[in-house]
Amino acid sequence: MPSRANRRPAGRLARMARWLGFDRNPLRRGTDRVEAVLRLVLIVLLVAVIPAAAVVAGRWADHQALHRAQLERATDRLVTAVLLENAPASGVPDPYTSVQTVWVRARWQPPGQPPRSGKVLAVAGARQGSTVRTWIDRSGAVTAPPADHRVIVGCVFLAVMATFELSWLVLLAAAVLVRRALDRRRLNAWEAEWRAGGPLWSGHRS
Repeated sequence: MPSRANRRPAGRLARMARWLGFDRNPLRRGTDRVEAVLRLVLIVLLVAVIPAAAVVAGRWADHQALHRAQLERATDRLVTAVLLENAPASGVPDPYTSVQTVWVRARWQPPGQPPRSGKVLAVAGARQGSTVRTWIDRSGAVTAPPADHRVIVGCVFLAVMATFELSWLVLLAAAVLVRRALDRRRLNAWEAEWRAGGPLWSGHRS
């Protein structure tokens, strides 16, 4: 006689099989068994496939961000710009730093090109004639600095979250459509069986 400890795992497995629809219930229809298979596939996708896809997407985003940062460092240049005017005393607060910066007219010298002027980011309150370091692209125009570790991590995080959310939405939509199709087949089967057996139950024949 099996012990109580041995019966507990067996009972859990039986309840799980019944919940998934893989028990030997003779009342289950073909559509019920199809739904059971689809439910199992959905669980596998949620537990294994989607996390694996998110990892792949994160690695791809990390590779792309690193490649872009390396390309920018190879083509862009860091030059010294001289401010042509006083910077305003207050600027737009940066949530990632306590230093406030503003756009100020300045002049800089691109390598091998004529001097250029335009607006660069400077510390709020900087005086005319002071210098700032700014990134320029191959044409000599001011550009954003190459992606740093924070930007790369942000790209990876967005790729992972987007993969999770998109995959969940696709699975949810597919599950709803399949469930509606199976429900229609069940309803049609019940109506056909009722038309065939209903007169026998009611005692009337059409």
